Amino acid sequence: MRVIAVFSRSVLPLLLACTWAAAQGGPPRLEVFAEGGISILNNGRGQLPVACVTCTGPVCPLVVTPCSGTVPVTSSFSTAGRLFAGGRIRLTRNSALEASYSFSPNRLSLSQANQSFGLGYSRVDLISFNYVRYLWVRTPLQPFATAGLGVNRFIGPSSATAVSYGYISADNGWQFAWNYGGGADIVLQRQLALRLELRDYVTGQPGFVTGTSHNLVPSVGFVFKFR
Repeated sequence: MRVIAVFSRSVLPLLLACTWAAAQGGPPRLEVFAEGGISILNNGRGQLPVACVTCTGPVCPLVVTPCSGTVPVTSSFSTAGRLFAGGRIRLTRNSALEASYSFSPNRLSLSQANQSFGLGYSRVDLISFNYVRYLWVRTPLQPFATAGLGVNRFIGPSSATAVSYGYISADNGWQFAWNYGGGADIVLQRQLALRLELRDYVTGQPGFVTGTSHNLVPSVGFVFKFR
């Protein structure tokens, strides 16, 4: 009984104090994540130079020469899966910096009315650096908002019909892009969480297509946290 009394007066309060301190400790500072999702790109419009057939010489061989006219063309991307990975480092309980890389096999097609001008790009690469703000972190459900800057590029095989015809190049090059969105972490354990989020990646349309490209990406994945 005396041992129990000593334990209840000295050891037990110490254990409770340690448990409270651990609960009040900040979240792990470093984390890596891997997510999968859907990549949805909006359509665009542009003007494509048309080619003219002229007759030269006494036997009139057909020669293709450029014309000054253009035809309106619509570009559209297929919906595809998206792989998304990166890391975050916590600056404070509620603030973090993130670096990420993602790609998706979206396929570009060009058309005018019912006429197809061929296929082009078949992949979108994206590198981003984001600021992340957690709304709260004291519950298992931890929502956040994020915004950031980066670059993306549209690439495809040189054998694609639109590339072979000279309408677009096989690599559109790196373009400035920015993104914004939000999501939530569902903390399963101190070092493991489930992440759900939705982002919109914004950049210019590729090739000769004008306007703004919006790449809407809902995704879900796992987060691995380290002290």
